[in-house]
Amino acid sequence: MRHTLPVISGSLLLAGLLPAQNPGMTTETTRALIAVSEMGRSTVGPEGSSRSLKFEESDDPTVVAHPVPPHEPLRAARKAAEKAEHLGKKKQHEEAVAEYRVAVALDPLYFEARNNLALELQEAGETDEAEQVLRRLAQANPEHVVVFTNLATLLSGQKRYVEAEAVARQAMKLHRYSFKANLVLGTVLVNEGKWNGAATIKLQYAQLKYAEAKTLLDRWP
Repeated sequence: MRHTLPVISGSLLLAGLLPAQNPGMTTETTRALIAVSEMGRSTVGPEGSSRSLKFEESDDPTVVAHPVPPHEPLRAARKAAEKAEHLGKKKQHEEAVAEYRVAVALDPLYFEARNNLALELQEAGETDEAEQVLRRLAQANPEHVVVFTNLATLLSGQKRYVEAEAVARQAMKLHRYSFKANLVLGTVLVNEGKWNGAATIKLQYAQLKYAEAKTLLDRWP
């Protein structure tokens, strides 16, 4: 099951992130926020766990400075993954799992197939295997924030907040300016009852991209 908060439409203004209101925010982070604001202020509602690496292009404003050489999956593996994606959209999750297993067997380096295999396992109720797939993938591909946020989201959905926080912090260590990583960590902290300055700063950054962050900030006690 994917756990998402209600989405709010409309623009999010940078004025809510002024350093004067956030003494814990560093000058470096403030500069990053100003630069990000120039990319546009429209919000997007995430569709739960991330399935494609394409979202990383807009998730982290510094990602272009550290390009990851793309892996071109084998044609047969891509075909199996496309079939799996189609089955998943039809909520035929067990069948999707079978096709993703084929894709991964054909091309073990096919990151998205392995990531999406975990998500379909989760949908099929095989959460233990889904977790193990994501943990192995995070170890092998730490350059991709998506696997960390997906793992943290899975753990949070099971109310394993301490573990989810550890994974989210690992994501932040590797991908400091990822909007999704900031959103996930801020949300996990709130779920733990840690309505503190650290959670505030993460959510204030994340609200530039994700309306769920502003939803939490508006509910701040």
